[in-house]
Amino acid sequence: MLGSLQDCIGEYNEKWLAAVMAAGCILVGGFGVAHAADWYYIDADADDSTWFIDNSTVYKTDGMARINVKVNNVEGYTYIYSVEINRPEKTWTEVKATVYSQSGVALLTNNEKQKPMKIEKETIGEEVMQALWGK
Repeated sequence: MLGSLQDCIGEYNEKWLAAVMAAGCILVGGFGVAHAADWYYIDADADDSTWFIDNSTVYKTDGMARINVKVNNVEGYTYIYSVEINRPEKTWTEVKATVYSQSGVALLTNNEKQKPMKIEKETIGEEVMQALWGK
């Protein structure tokens, strides 16, 4: 009788431990991943690529912003850029860029800060600025 009770408790503990470990894996795997709720849709560009801002990464003052921007192109690749936007000068500087495959595998990362690019009127860059600071 005692042996079967220990077997029952052991089986219960194994199931409980497996459930706790599975939950832990889900939680740990979720950190650092940008969930759909973090991304704010901006617009599609002339090439039908869709643009998003990661709300969880927005840092801004009256004159500048640091954000992550995601671009999904029609071929299925995703580009995530860390950018700095200078509001008074209306420039966009890529600080880091990573390209992901359709399955989410990082294919290429560039950590080299690029030269500032002018944000022109009626572009996605201008729409991003409007999303950050309004008109």
